[in-house]
Amino acid sequence: MTRQVLRLAVLLTLAAVVGCGGGHKVEGEVTLDGKPVEGATVTFVPASGNAGEQGFGATDAGGKFTIRTANQKGIPAGSYKVIVVKREKVEGFEKEKQKLGGDDYVKAMMGKGKGGGMVMPSAPKSLLPLKYATPDKTPLTATVPSSGPVKLELSSK
Repeated sequence: MTRQVLRLAVLLTLAAVVGCGGGHKVEGEVTLDGKPVEGATVTFVPASGNAGEQGFGATDAGGKFTIRTANQKGIPAGSYKVIVVKREKVEGFEKEKQKLGGDDYVKAMMGKGKGGGMVMPSAPKSLLPLKYATPDKTPLTATVPSSGPVKLELSSK
């Protein structure tokens, strides 16, 4: 009897995990004025204003990306607003972040902890037009599932 209960519990757990994988694979490409954008973050935000799970990905050297959520590959079906952000790298922050570690780095930036109060410089410069950086201003949209790769053609004008 105990084995049957244990076996049933394992099967129910597996079914729940597999059942939650309802995400659709989303791949695409980001270009700016026809040229691939490397190192950008692409975020899919539910367009309906509902508090759905966002999907995100990063572009490679060819501007290609794959969207996922924090918990699964792919994202749920629906309409999305698409945000694309790329910021200038700030020298020294990556080394400091690695040296202190995640939580200690944040505390140091706030003037607490091991780092002894580093001062946060102004926000890194955006390398893409700001109209693509927020859900309320972006003209980019996508429907999931898509019929093929999502092409995000950005313009500097």
